[in-house]
Amino acid sequence: MSAYMITRRTVLRAGVALAGTLAFGELGLQAKTPRAGERPTLVVFWLNGGPAGLFNSADSFLANGAFGVTQDNVRALGNGLYVDAGSLGTLPSSTLARMAAIPFRHGLYSHNDARAAVLEMGSRSQLLRMAAAMPDSAIPCAIVNNLGLPVGVSANPAAEGHVAFEHIEKLDDARRSFSMSEFDAIRHVYGVPSGSIAIDEQRSTFAGVEALIHAGASVIFAQPAYTGRQDRQFDTHKDDVGKVAREVMAPITPSLTAFLSRVMTLPGRNVVTLLTGEFSRTLPESDHAKGGTATVIGKYIKTGSAGRQHPDGSPPEDASKPDGLWAYVAAALRLGELAPFGANPYPERLLGSG
Repeated sequence: MSAYMITRRTVLRAGVALAGTLAFGELGLQAKTPRAGERPTLVVFWLNGGPAGLFNSADSFLANGAFGVTQDNVRALGNGLYVDAGSLGTLPSSTLARMAAIPFRHGLYSHNDARAAVLEMGSRSQLLRMAAAMPDSAIPCAIVNNLGLPVGVSANPAAEGHVAFEHIEKLDDARRSFSMSEFDAIRHVYGVPSGSIAIDEQRSTFAGVEALIHAGASVIFAQPAYTGRQDRQFDTHKDDVGKVAREVMAPITPSLTAFLSRVMTLPGRNVVTLLTGEFSRTLPESDHAKGGTATVIGKYIKTGSAGRQHPDGSPPEDASKPDGLWAYVAAALRLGELAPFGANPYPERLLGSG
């Protein structure tokens, strides 16, 4: 078997090896915990350049066959959510039962402007604002791997209270108080060679992100795609059949499967994973939409779609502004009144609501 192949057996074996050794990540939960006994963590996987809606609004394209969508390559998850069968549709059943598609509309065309609209509020970072509303942590907001933040977004915005970005580009910086044997168990899951140091490709990115979750990080941001252009990996112009978009997503899916299988079941943790880019793609020629659809996964998510894209790939007219996406994520994290983003516009997509 290849050293880089991720299998169910390696996931389970590494999970057993780590059992009972990761409790240190639960220390310090008493301070400002939104839900008794739980520490929330937000993981943002940024799909730079803008992923096509075929991944999480696939039914929008069944009638016209856009982005190569057919009855044979979509998977219905319920409540109006249809995903690409070969990527998100292959995720663990426990994940598919806790996944929502959340649309947003910012009205912008350029990559840089759209990125800023999603990840910033004026000169303030939405990531830092979220981290500042979460329980105290030694790692409030980590930016993982050598890709950092996308072009157009400030790499060093003003701190929110005591919370500022910590840039993590080496595995030793993510390892923290792990012993090497404990961390090697995580590396093994994602196929990272023992002794590898840099976080400069997809597998080491997932290993670093998981290690930071166990260390109690509040917000973790990473770009997982290392195919295509480095500054806009999902910028798939003229890809009306979705071939290039699927090729970019394909290497990410196995690591994402392993990651979600492990972090969704961590005791005493509420890990919410957000997959989004600056926008989706429109027809013709897979151009820039003036908004997009994010995928949100977490233990309190009610599976379904909050609004399907139009057949040309554009977001629904009633989609919220990006602040609404952050308000929904904050509600999924159970931050309550601590969240600074306003009312959640999609309460029906959370358990215990709607």
